[in-house]
Amino acid sequence: MLAALDSLVPDPRGRLSDISTTVMAISQHTAFSPESQELRAKPRQRGIYLIANQRSAAECCNLIYSIRQSGCSLPIRVIPYGGEPLRLRIPLEGVQLLSISDFPREALQFLEELEKRIPQCSPGLLRRFLAWFGEFEEFLYSDNDVVALMNWEELFRFLDDYEIVHADQEYLTGGIFNASQPELFEELLGPGALEKAMTAGHFLCRRSSRHMIDLLGALAWMEAHPEIPKWHDQTLLHVTLARANWRVLNLCKPPYNWASSWAGDYKNVLDLLQTVQAAHRPISHLHYSGGVATGAKPIEELLFSRFTASERSRRLLWVLVREISGLTAIQDLAARAKRKVTRSTNLEASSK
Repeated sequence: MLAALDSLVPDPRGRLSDISTTVMAISQHTAFSPESQELRAKPRQRGIYLIANQRSAAECCNLIYSIRQSGCSLPIRVIPYGGEPLRLRIPLEGVQLLSISDFPREALQFLEELEKRIPQCSPGLLRRFLAWFGEFEEFLYSDNDVVALMNWEELFRFLDDYEIVHADQEYLTGGIFNASQPELFEELLGPGALEKAMTAGHFLCRRSSRHMIDLLGALAWMEAHPEIPKWHDQTLLHVTLARANWRVLNLCKPPYNWASSWAGDYKNVLDLLQTVQAAHRPISHLHYSGGVATGAKPIEELLFSRFTASERSRRLLWVLVREISGLTAIQDLAARAKRKVTRSTNLEASSK
């Protein structure tokens, strides 16, 4: 493990010694060593991690509803995103709201390292990496703007042969969401590097003690070529997969050829159903990424799945009023401006 650290590009701010300490601690953390004989001798612990706060409560609750409605009974752990903590009106079976203090010291050190070195990224998004330090040897991580379309327990069988399993068509984007200079990205990381992209919002992982080393190595590569990557959490995963030798399966690629999991690829629910039934292409989930899904578009109907007919109508009426009045567009612009200011503030703070 220490030998692997020698190959890392030194952090220009002199934090390589801190990284070494963190990684050494991680490797000694028994709960994080799935290769140990003790863990191999017992059934793997499996579960689902989500990240939420009160602002995303509606999406999170709808996601949990869709997971349970699909027949999945795996335990669900909700990591706090930051801001006002998520509150559940009634306890949900098998769902536990975590606090940051529920994770070991090594996890918090790793998270702090990421926050310092990727200040352009929201700290809440970086908290997805805490899943590597939790109670599950095999886990599924999902963003909130997702609806489950199958029993996610069935996906874990693929982890027998792979470390990462995902189902998305991010590999078809040419790296435009992860790299400012995609051509140079592939030139430096090798042929096929752009096609190793994955969506950070939904994936399964059979964790390994070397994963943290590989992630830190990818971060060091980004720091050595700061003009090439776009500085966020998904890029960190992409660079890691391009550099490290993780066994990765994308179910949307041959031979499985599952259909796209991005909601933007479907006109409406009928289009979605016909893809599954008529085209016989499975879809594990629908991801409403790339903007704020309000429920106004036909394909966004699934975001109201957990409501009764009267509650759905009430909420949809409010959504349509906001849409027609232009209030939604104004709030979207304000949110983008706020995020831009936050990123600038974080960058200024990190440079001091």
